Amino acid sequence: MRILAILDRIETATYTLETACELAARLGHPLIRVLHPELQDNPDYQMPDEGMPSPEEEKRFAQKVSATADALRDIFQKWKAGLTGEHAAEWIEIAGDVRKTVAREAMNADITVLSRPRSSDPEEVTQAFSGALYDAGTTVVVAPLQHHGTVGRHPVIAWHPSSALDRAMAAAQPFLDRTSHVSIVIGEDRENEVAEPPIAEELRKKGVTVSIDRFVIASSDVGEEIRQHALKAGGDLLVMGAYSRPHFIEWLFGGPTQDILSHATLPILTHH
Repeated sequence: MRILAILDRIETATYTLETACELAARLGHPLIRVLHPELQDNPDYQMPDEGMPSPEEEKRFAQKVSATADALRDIFQKWKAGLTGEHAAEWIEIAGDVRKTVAREAMNADITVLSRPRSSDPEEVTQAFSGALYDAGTTVVVAPLQHHGTVGRHPVIAWHPSSALDRAMAAAQPFLDRTSHVSIVIGEDRENEVAEPPIAEELRKKGVTVSIDRFVIASSDVGEEIRQHALKAGGDLLVMGAYSRPHFIEWLFGGPTQDILSHATLPILTHH
């Protein structure tokens, strides 16, 4: 099992590392590769009509990139120093096109851990997320924006049959096989219109307790309803397919206008 963690924001780096560490603990302590995808070119000057940066602007950009890398490296080193002997982690920095860098590295990983996107993020953060989820086609775990004690002990499956969910559940199988309790959340247009998912009986045969939580979809904000039911179930890893729709993450977290920092979140394992 190969775990890649992407660090691109100082304020969320610790939670991304904690999530990667929890995943590794559940998966037999594989090596965690921690990548900082470093900007090489100033994103303010990408088009011909945007002109060329002045020497002063180039200097400020280089200083900002260097300061971010130094801060993230320091966070990583302090985190690594506190790991037990079972855990192993390595740091890498790669400068260049962020989306292409993340996609290339994620293709060589089984799970890529990124921090939860926010509407105020710079473009390179969105590019990193898109590179992992859409370009690399890898399994992505979205780390929460706060400390989360466990990851994967109580998975919650957001049931919406699709090839993306099939791939997400396949990636989550090591967690499903190692747990004692799985919850399945089913959003329906009408009560009891969706048959019980086959995986429920498969897990019961393995001795896993399965809880089915059905709800009638009451609004267009299905992502928020799923999140609330997953939290109510006491889950610590939401497993769902990444729908082929624009702004999937904004949809899932209630849209860019919400103050998502004020809402409790949990890690999400997803696949496109």
